[in-house]
Amino acid sequence: MGRAIHPVMVGTAGHIDHGKSTLVRALTGIDPDRLKEEKERGLTIDLGFAPLKMADGRLMGMVDVPGHERFVRNMVAGSSGLDLAILVIAADDSVMPQTREHLQIVHLLGVRTGIVALTKIDQVDEETLVLAEDEIRELLEGTCLESAEVMPVSSTTGEGIERFRERLEALAAEVPPRSDAGPFRMPVQRVFTLKGIGTVVTGIPITGSIGVGDVVELLPMGKRSKVRAVQAYGEQVDRAVAGHSTALSVPDAKAAQLHRGCVVAAPDIFRVGNAVDIQLSLLPNAPPLEHRTPIRFHTGTIESKGILLLLDRDEVLPGAELNARVILEEEVCGVYGDRFLLRLQNPVVTIGGGQVLRIDEAKSRYRRKSVGSELEQLVKAGSGSADRVRESVTRAGPQGMSPSEIAGALGMPQESVDELIEELGPEVYVHGRGNRVFAVDVIEDGVALVNRSVDRLLEKRSLAASIKRTSLQPSKSLPQVLITAVLAKLQQDGEVESSAHGRLLFRRRLEPLGEQDQSHLDRLVAHCEHAGFRPPKLEELPGGLGLREEQIAGLLSRGVDTGLVEQIGEHVYAATTVRRSLVAIYNNCMRHGEELNIPELRDELGTSRKFLIPLLEYVDGLGMTQLRGGVRRLLPTSPTCQEIAEVAKG
Repeated sequence: MGRAIHPVMVGTAGHIDHGKSTLVRALTGIDPDRLKEEKERGLTIDLGFAPLKMADGRLMGMVDVPGHERFVRNMVAGSSGLDLAILVIAADDSVMPQTREHLQIVHLLGVRTGIVALTKIDQVDEETLVLAEDEIRELLEGTCLESAEVMPVSSTTGEGIERFRERLEALAAEVPPRSDAGPFRMPVQRVFTLKGIGTVVTGIPITGSIGVGDVVELLPMGKRSKVRAVQAYGEQVDRAVAGHSTALSVPDAKAAQLHRGCVVAAPDIFRVGNAVDIQLSLLPNAPPLEHRTPIRFHTGTIESKGILLLLDRDEVLPGAELNARVILEEEVCGVYGDRFLLRLQNPVVTIGGGQVLRIDEAKSRYRRKSVGSELEQLVKAGSGSADRVRESVTRAGPQGMSPSEIAGALGMPQESVDELIEELGPEVYVHGRGNRVFAVDVIEDGVALVNRSVDRLLEKRSLAASIKRTSLQPSKSLPQVLITAVLAKLQQDGEVESSAHGRLLFRRRLEPLGEQDQSHLDRLVAHCEHAGFRPPKLEELPGGLGLREEQIAGLLSRGVDTGLVEQIGEHVYAATTVRRSLVAIYNNCMRHGEELNIPELRDELGTSRKFLIPLLEYVDGLGMTQLRGGVRRLLPTSPTCQEIAEVAKG
């Protein structure tokens, strides 16, 4: 890219025909009105973008918003992601209705600071100018622009423009640039298609960075696309970061499926839902609101209709601050701390705003009081604390959360989340291989559920202590991610052992056998040892030992679990016999360039093809040998092979 970028975004606000677009054009030399209708009517309808070249050569983005009351939703979409606001007020009109509403919107959306442009000063006398300044000062009281400088300018004559530009750049330099740390997230402002390029989406990234070749997720639909090209302020770049006016080529996505309000994000991190819990501040001039009042909810660049749920009352008065929930007609994407705006559906007026506490799927049944108590705890925990991480993990329940999902939900850098997880220590369980974090009581409940499942599976084989890993079936209370984490912890604690053949041995079930059962097991092992490499079939054991089938089943399970016998195909071998076969196979391969000579092995073991082929397939399953192209070869680097090599040498 030819020029460096200052990652701070500036946006206009103000009443229609007060000179917002003209001021942007005077500062940047670019007409932000891009639509034909806008140019014909002299009316800004949609968002306009223009880069401002700073004195040091860097570019800073500017967003021009429409001032007409019919296009307030477009104005709100443009105001998301702003760092600085330019409140534009014409000296001849002074404060007008949309001036007040735009200022309220900028304030509620959490814009940090700004400047007031008192325009059209060439059209008024000195006395009118002074009166306008007094009225503006009164308007700004109690808002984010309370200490903003009011600067008279004329975009027509150029009076005050250079001084205004200098002050704007100075303010921008004081604003901490948005961090490029954390997962990428960009609310979509425009979607279009270019010949030979495909679908293009534009917006201002809120967090993170994006580069050519990265894969993004398009929310709420959950589609994915690889980024083929990245532009920042109209120039090709390798990476764009938070605060840049960004365009992304996402040819794998269909433009018809995308619209303003969608979010382009790093995959598998951000949640979507139609139930949004909020910390709400109502404006002093808002009307009294009842439970289930129809509203319009704005966050990022999306507007969605819905209803406002009051959790601890049936009516709320103007100026109140409260926790509430909105149920929306469509899913939205957001994280803790995102700013939002509420407007009534009819009449369409701004009534308040605040910050998002959490986003979830709406449930058919809920208790207002319980939800209210949960939100109180969320507010108390804050965003950047171990308490908030604990709450997120606890609420995730049996599904757990990945550290990146926690970072996405809380809007925090990954490094900070990792530190907070470590700070929580024994209160959480981190399954490293599965990359998920669980509340420790969820793991404890999971252990109990797994043990109950094992006992149920082995109900008819009381002497058995192992099951196939695939026998544990997931359920709502025991999803696969929790099963995997629980088994990892049990293995870590030495309570479960995993075999090469996908079996899990639960050591708690290996209680000493009674005298009679132990005697029967000893006879079973001796019988198989005597048979050597011509072992009995499973169905032959009851007659050979004079025991019932159910007795044999239990004894065989215990023998396999304790490593005394091994069932290979339909035959039962003594473990000592299997061990001898492994040594023989190793020595045979070493004599023949690591290739197995089957006729020689058959003769050495005194067996037949009927027994030998299943035995060799079993050894393949251990990872000691591999059949390829009709030849079975030794795998010297496998753990089993290395273990047997030590035995053979001894």
